Amino acid sequence: MKDDFIEKVKAHTEPLFYNSEGSTEAYKLCIRHLSAAMSAGVAKLSNGYMIPNDVLHIVNLEKQSIEIVSDKIKLIKLESLE
Repeated sequence: MKDDFIEKVKAHTEPLFYNSEGSTEAYKLCIRHLSAAMSAGVAKLSNGYMIPNDVLHIVNLEKQSIEIVSDKIKLIKLESLE
């Protein structure tokens, strides 16, 4: 991950989520898996989709970007990072 993107993530003021099987990089940067959005009160789960209450800030780890999403998102199951 590029240093400028890491700094952008650290400086971001909104809660950040990611939606992949598991990422040690995201964990180290305190980016929560999308499944945590429900307990944070910013989304609800319906038929395998997360439906945002407002907008969610999703970190695309592959593209190294932060995307603002308000549509439903297919939830990817989080795998153990053992």
